[in-house]
Amino acid sequence: MKNKDEIQGYYADCYVLTGKRNYDFIIQLLDYFTPNRRELADEYEVPQYSDNPIEILKNADEAIKYLCKNKEIKHTLYWENPDKTEMKGLELFFTDDKYLICGIYCDTKFPNTEIEDNYFKKLKDICESEQGYIAYEEPSVHNSKEFIEIAKNWELNNRNEDHKKFLLNNQKD
Repeated sequence: MKNKDEIQGYYADCYVLTGKRNYDFIIQLLDYFTPNRRELADEYEVPQYSDNPIEILKNADEAIKYLCKNKEIKHTLYWENPDKTEMKGLELFFTDDKYLICGIYCDTKFPNTEIEDNYFKKLKDICESEQGYIAYEEPSVHNSKEFIEIAKNWELNNRNEDHKKFLLNNQKD
């Protein structure tokens, strides 16, 4: 059995919903968590992953500006944190209903959740939101109502105990 204080081989995902779908907030968030960030895409098509995009944006900055103006377009942007810390990267899920889901993926010592708990609290504070949850290697949805339901169930299930049991049962000895 692994030591409860060992870093696992997968990441925790901390997600928080915010109504702050604007450029200045997003840059503040990125600068706070990933000042030395690296974009994880070469170009950004709209709709995302389309073979026939209506827009092709050159970089994440252009994509952020476009998605802040076009608030009903769903899209996901990813950055990697090149610094040697427990925080591995940041994700932004632009919802189809004008919201923004901010995500951090980080190391975990699961079932010890101190790392993700710490980042989750910081993310909730900067987003000024109580709507959120922690998952493990699961992407977020792109709709605020679906997100709120997941967050409620996560809270009700005491941090998704079923998922924790699944992960514990599949850990290598």
